[in-house]
Amino acid sequence: MALRSLQRWFALACAATSLCFLPAGQALAAKKKAAPPPEITSFEVEPVNQVAAGTELFFRVQGSAGGRTTVRVAGVSRTLVLQEVDDGVYEGGYVLRANDRANASSTASATLRRNGRSTTVTMGRLAAAAPAPAPAQPQAAKPPATLAISRFNAVPVDKFEPGAELKFQLEGTPGARASFSIDNVIANVPMREASPGHYEGSYTIRRLDRVPTGVQVVATLEANGQAVKTSLGRASVLQDVKPPVVRNLYPRDGDMISAGTTSVSGTFDDQGGLGVDPKSVRITVGGRDVTSSATITRDYFTYRTELNPGSYAAEVNAKDAAGNAVRTAWSWVVQPSASPLPLEITSHHPNAMVPAGRLELRGRTAPGATVSINAVGLASVAGMIGVSQPLYKDTITADNNGNFSFAFTSPFTAPGMRYEIALKAEQGGRTKETTLVLFHQR
Repeated sequence: MALRSLQRWFALACAATSLCFLPAGQALAAKKKAAPPPEITSFEVEPVNQVAAGTELFFRVQGSAGGRTTVRVAGVSRTLVLQEVDDGVYEGGYVLRANDRANASSTASATLRRNGRSTTVTMGRLAAAAPAPAPAQPQAAKPPATLAISRFNAVPVDKFEPGAELKFQLEGTPGARASFSIDNVIANVPMREASPGHYEGSYTIRRLDRVPTGVQVVATLEANGQAVKTSLGRASVLQDVKPPVVRNLYPRDGDMISAGTTSVSGTFDDQGGLGVDPKSVRITVGGRDVTSSATITRDYFTYRTELNPGSYAAEVNAKDAAGNAVRTAWSWVVQPSASPLPLEITSHHPNAMVPAGRLELRGRTAPGATVSINAVGLASVAGMIGVSQPLYKDTITADNNGNFSFAFTSPFTAPGMRYEIALKAEQGGRTKETTLVLFHQR
């Protein structure tokens, strides 16, 4: 009887306080049921030509389903979270920014977490990547009955260049689907709703992007079969703080030229900014305002006149579209026409517009003089990225009448490119230099 009472008491104590222990066999079975660690069966990055600012790296991981997968790249401070696009298949892309320090030898590590356990696999070096598919737009939880955008703005950048991150913010009706598009660059980039009615999105400029001069960024808010749009101009996206520069002056400062018809000219370079406002340009030659008689564009100015022997001074004042001002002054000497070595281009006048393809130029100097030629192609359209290339370099001899000619073919097809052709004539210790600037037809 005492034994039964003791057994009953022990059973009640086990049920009430969980003081009992499983037999050895049951404990082993419970241990065998513990969740195994997740697996990573493959870790890939799509190939690219180079790893630099503006390059997009696209990663794919295969392994255990239902987990959370992240990727860390050496030299990149951000952690990339991959999305599970299929059972056990995780994908995601990342565009390298200007301040990232990743290169082709950087390592990448993928970590798969599930049920409190994790597995990590490291790739020895980046294999590269191609542009990833555009991410799917987030679905609105409850589309509103009416839509409105109260504000759309950008965080200005100093320059449009590979790796520069353009950030946008939109205020409007909450619970909708927001996106933005950059003209001729990318369309329908999703914006996340960071807080009710506040949407954020970004785009990192790729190496092959060409951001046009009059770029427009259009924001769209959609829901319940409705859509509203608003836009930003280039001035809202680009923080233009650098003044323009006047280059390729002719005559050059301190130059000695022959008397006769002369083109006083130069080109404007706004250093990736908003471009020079032609209405702001003022030109004086010899103390006289010649603005109304000059040809002025956002890219160059030209004033043709007859100059007699003597000393001359000129001044150009201009502002870009952001109000940054530039003042350039220089002087030269005009000698009787027989004194210096002649050198002129007869086939094109300065700052002429020329078609694409083969370009032939003719000129005149002293009979038998040698002429050194160096032609390069440059971007004159604000926002064009990474365009600069030598086109022609040679030394030729003028014929018995002083005539010479040369030709080259430009690989550029984009309108607004400019060609700078530097020429130097030499004979009997005398030299004469000039630079001809031509523009690809827009």
